[in-house]
Amino acid sequence: MLRRFLSIGNNLLPKRFTTTSIAQSSKDPIAASNVEATETIEETLPKSEADLQEKQQMKKEPLVKEAYSLTTFQKLKLDQYPYYVEREWWKTGKRTCFWATWRQLRDWKRRLLIQETGADRMRFKAIKANTILPQAIRDEAAETLHKMPMYSHPKLVLSMCMFTGRQRGKIKPYRISRHLFRRYADHSQLSGVQRAMW
Repeated sequence: MLRRFLSIGNNLLPKRFTTTSIAQSSKDPIAASNVEATETIEETLPKSEADLQEKQQMKKEPLVKEAYSLTTFQKLKLDQYPYYVEREWWKTGKRTCFWATWRQLRDWKRRLLIQETGADRMRFKAIKANTILPQAIRDEAAETLHKMPMYSHPKLVLSMCMFTGRQRGKIKPYRISRHLFRRYADHSQLSGVQRAMW
């Protein structure tokens, strides 16, 4: 039994790992039958041309970064079940388990609004403050600035801890509160931070 196991192992391993070649082991009737069996199995396995072409294309084509757009989702079939469900949840950000507090969700909505209207707001503000322009244009810019959404003001964006939603006592480079900073720094879980020892 052990002899048969060794002969099978020699057939399965690459040549550099085998101690005896297949030709030498084929002198043994048991090993020869194993070699014939493997040859017949390889012949009977269906190898479609499409599979071979896909493998060749994967080897030739490098990885390409796709843009975040609807055409990309349709091309990669990410708009079909089960992917689209997950994508829609993350897009709107309405996960109760994702946000530490609902203030974080409100802050996220404000950030989206500022991203949309921030450039126009800055331009209107510059026109309003420009003393060279006529007063009518400046007044019109001030009026449009006043009619913009209330939460599009950049000062309303909150700097919160990403884990707890705490607004005070944050370590800005790491965007976490001082409590979490100390906990992670004590356990060496923050890059570039080492506990002081003296």
